[in-house]
Amino acid sequence: MRTIALAAVCAGILTLSPACDRAPSVPETSDPAGKDLVVGAVVAAAEQSGGFRIYKIVEVEDLPKPLGPDLHMIAYDPKAQSFQEAAELHRKGKLTVAKDHMPVGLVYFLPRDHRVISNEPVSDEERAPYLRSVQSRQR
Repeated sequence: MRTIALAAVCAGILTLSPACDRAPSVPETSDPAGKDLVVGAVVAAAEQSGGFRIYKIVEVEDLPKPLGPDLHMIAYDPKAQSFQEAAELHRKGKLTVAKDHMPVGLVYFLPRDHRVISNEPVSDEERAPYLRSVQSRQR
């Protein structure tokens, strides 16, 4: 009896394992107000030159009106051909840093076709280029 129960559990685990090997599904849309663009968000966004670039938001800086929030991001290579491919590249860790700090006004980023493909903590190493930028402005 225990052998049958163990076999059923193992079969269930094997059935689920292929799903664990794929990136989570990509949302159909993004928040039009940008409420999903928060610290730690990994975002795939359409590029004017084609493809989808992956970014990670390391800080959201609230600036006074009329400027509004600035997103401070890391840009990654390679570009993907779809949101789903971008999610796969991120999940597999097959990304290299193309630009370690990129400030972009939220007002300029929102019109781009984009999706949040993951959300994760920001490491000290990822945040360091942003902090260097802030310190250089304070001199």
